[in-house]
Amino acid sequence: MNKSKKQLASAAVLVLLCAGCAAAAVAFRHEIWALITSQTARDEFVEWVRSHGVWGMLVFLALEVFQIVVAVVPGEPVQIMAGALYGPVGGLALCLVGILIGSTLIYYFVRALGAKAVDPAVLHKYRFLQDEKRARSALYLLFFLPGMPKDLLTYIGPFLPLKPREFLFICTLARFPALLASTVAGDSLFEGNIVLPLVLGAVTGTLGLLCIRGEQRIVDWLHRRRDKLAPK
Repeated sequence: MNKSKKQLASAAVLVLLCAGCAAAAVAFRHEIWALITSQTARDEFVEWVRSHGVWGMLVFLALEVFQIVVAVVPGEPVQIMAGALYGPVGGLALCLVGILIGSTLIYYFVRALGAKAVDPAVLHKYRFLQDEKRARSALYLLFFLPGMPKDLLTYIGPFLPLKPREFLFICTLARFPALLASTVAGDSLFEGNIVLPLVLGAVTGTLGLLCIRGEQRIVDWLHRRRDKLAPK
């Protein structure tokens, strides 16, 4: 099979996967919306997953992948549920697997579609990531800081001067601290400990708000760092 046929086959598989995800999202739109907006629905979902063993775990993994692919869906409720279901370590591992799968789907789907899949304004805003010397550290910082548009940033991966495995490794690993905080909070809530989740929520929430408000300053600083490295 030549290169063009391989690319066509890959694009076809990605389109089918995305079509399947879209169909599932439409079919279960009411349930998904309830999970996003209702604590009662999340509690019922946790009990359902727990009662269905491996199949429940696969359904939860699919939910994590869906949250990554559909960037507007908040990730914290899903990660807290992961901690409640599988504990801090198990929930963290499951979330990391889901993030890796979702990010991989996004990466290759966007690469198959080309630049038209991403808003040019987003590419321009984060153009400092095109600097090969700074791309790794800058990308890690953006995925590490709370409040940054991590799922949106995943969509610009194919346009960065990084190999696919480098990009996917960074965008998965850099989420580790925030994911661990969420799964620890979820496990503590399940055990009836309210204080620790409140403290973690207050700390991460405050940091997230500060980063959201200072996002442009962070981006401008990274631009300046790139300019210092640019050849004169």
